[in-house]
Amino acid sequence: MNAINLKNPKEYDEFVLALQKIRLAIKMDSCLMAEEDGRIVSAAILQHQTISMLNYLQNGATKLFSFISITKLFKYFNFVEESERHLEDSAEYDWYLMMLAVTPDYQRKGIGSRFLLEGVEPFVRSTGGHSLGLITNRDYNVPFYEKNGYKQCGYKVLSYETHKLGNWPFVKSLDE
Repeated sequence: MNAINLKNPKEYDEFVLALQKIRLAIKMDSCLMAEEDGRIVSAAILQHQTISMLNYLQNGATKLFSFISITKLFKYFNFVEESERHLEDSAEYDWYLMMLAVTPDYQRKGIGSRFLLEGVEPFVRSTGGHSLGLITNRDYNVPFYEKNGYKQCGYKVLSYETHKLGNWPFVKSLDE
């Protein structure tokens, strides 16, 4: 296996592209975008079903082995599974918000809240969904989700290699 430098923009872009192809193909995610003046300013990836590590491997995750060692990839998968299990053990939900991102120059302007409340949640409702679960590993995201009506379902410190990361699961009923 050739080692690559993920700090090199070209190699990092190739890695992210390989990862996203696998995630989108396997997880059968729904990807929503918010635009302002023809520019994408926010994106969300939603998952309606849980996918096992075996599904990842059967659907192309082995392509990541050229970027990362098998051991590190499995450690990452285990971390993700432990994080998701923490949410599953804490609350019931029928849709999972895998990712919500706002372009840096549009952050702190209400775009994330508006997209969540006027885009993401109505989409979930339109599919017959009744609740949305999510996880954040960043303490500064906790007040954002709380102000948008999400209920924190616990807190746990998870380990990933030498790092300790907080794990805050949230859920929101969309029937209210």
